[in-house]
Amino acid sequence: MRFGQKAVIILILALPVAITVGATGIDLHRLWDSRCVECHGHAGEFARAFLTVSGNELQGKHHVHDLRRFMHNHYLADSEVDAVYDMLLAQAGTQARFRNECSSCHESAATLVRKSLIFHDGVLGNRDSGRTVRSFLEHHRGLTPSDVDFYVTLLNRVASEIYRP
Repeated sequence: MRFGQKAVIILILALPVAITVGATGIDLHRLWDSRCVECHGHAGEFARAFLTVSGNELQGKHHVHDLRRFMHNHYLADSEVDAVYDMLLAQAGTQARFRNECSSCHESAATLVRKSLIFHDGVLGNRDSGRTVRSFLEHHRGLTPSDVDFYVTLLNRVASEIYRP
């Protein structure tokens, strides 16, 4: 085996196995945590602090109109750039309510989704009972209907970032 082949095998073995979800997709939150968190912290906090949304475009402070190209040259493969870009775009426009209101019990939205939630026939619900997230949240900790809408939207987005096809 030549040196180049050994290096490729070592790199493949060194990749975090937890990035993939089954054989079908990439958990974007684990991808971020394995490649980005060390320098940039939590993806949502990073997006809200360092990125802005102008129109439908995500802009960095230094990479205003070429953020996708920068991301490609900054540890992301071609197949990951658009997905991570979309995740950061959504997070930049989302209030930090989960962290502020829910993290004392649920750690993070991604952790909650991984541990307890899954799509059943296209509707996000409890992994075991199948009860929908909406029906649960309507009776959870006195949430208002607008709170329920916010969290259903948030958890659906996070679940789609975790359970990617």
